[in-house]
Amino acid sequence: MNSTTLTIEFDAIEYRINHGAEPRGRGSWAFSFKREPDVQRDEVLWSPSMTYGEAKKWARQQVKERCSGYVTLYAQP
Repeated sequence: MNSTTLTIEFDAIEYRINHGAEPRGRGSWAFSFKREPDVQRDEVLWSPSMTYGEAKKWARQQVKERCSGYVTLYAQP
């Protein structure tokens, strides 16, 4: 039995600052482990075209396969 748990929090502050609204709708969403990532050096997860809710589920699955503990994913503008 695996006793390691994973808690994932989503933070959309940069998205809200840039767009003046909560993330929603369909598109290719980007999530990173840093609030302001260097896209050439830091890992950014790019979802296929889907709704924001679907993209969060997709990102959870991606992170679940390689992380444990507490993770914050930042929705990128």
